[in-house]
Amino acid sequence: MTKKILVCIAFGLCAKFAAAQEINLFIKDVKEERRLDTDDSYVELTALIQGIKIDDLNQIKIKSITNASADDGNTLQKKESFFGDDYSSDNEFKIKLEAPTRKATRLVNIDGVIKYFSPTETNGGKVIINNPLESYNKNLLSKKYKDVKLTLVDKEALDKLKEKDEKEYQKKVDELKESGVLGEGMAETVDAFKQFFEGFGGFGDENALSFYLEDPKEKIVDILIFNDKGEKMNYGRSQYGEHKLSISLKEAAQPNWKIEILIESDGALKEHTFKVTNVILP
Repeated sequence: MTKKILVCIAFGLCAKFAAAQEINLFIKDVKEERRLDTDDSYVELTALIQGIKIDDLNQIKIKSITNASADDGNTLQKKESFFGDDYSSDNEFKIKLEAPTRKATRLVNIDGVIKYFSPTETNGGKVIINNPLESYNKNLLSKKYKDVKLTLVDKEALDKLKEKDEKEYQKKVDELKESGVLGEGMAETVDAFKQFFEGFGGFGDENALSFYLEDPKEKIVDILIFNDKGEKMNYGRSQYGEHKLSISLKEAAQPNWKIEILIESDGALKEHTFKVTNVILP
């Protein structure tokens, strides 16, 4: 059951902001889902933000819901949205909460925090790799970040080397392991390391770039690949486990392309607190 409403609430700004900014949040839709298992029941609000630029580079996500309550006296916990609570390049986002009891007629208040990600090279939120095909089997973030690794894997060359000369292939694998492009403990033996690379077989299509990823705090927001005309060439992405990432491209990557890695940094992040009151339930 859904019911459309319109509520305008001004954002409160956290202490990180030096100057006031007029940012408005509108609740444009409320959906309530009731199921036999009450743990699966939920209420979901569709929110619309105005007053800040939101696009492929400037994105938002919910950091937390600090308090939410209904007029039945119950406190409601945040639930993860169906597609997860990743960054969004759209000015609409979902707030998903536990469903209150059927006695409830309205949500008394919802307090939360939204992260606003606006990356540039200057603030550390964007790392640009020019001529990326010259950076195969290197950690692309080694000069900027110590807690994140993103290694562009030359899967095609390794596959050819393996077919041509097993000894040279083993030597190359050993060199890569010792160079530290993978995390400590990722592969304790050369054989295990080989299995990691060979595990890329059939992973992604022929016009894809393969990466080894080590990002325990999930700081990488996106990886964008552009041709020499500045056109975005990303076609899709696949991830297998925590470490293997493949980005499909519209055509085969060329030496004069570039990669832009968008990554959370202190300078690229701002936080907005918000408070929504008196939302009528459907």
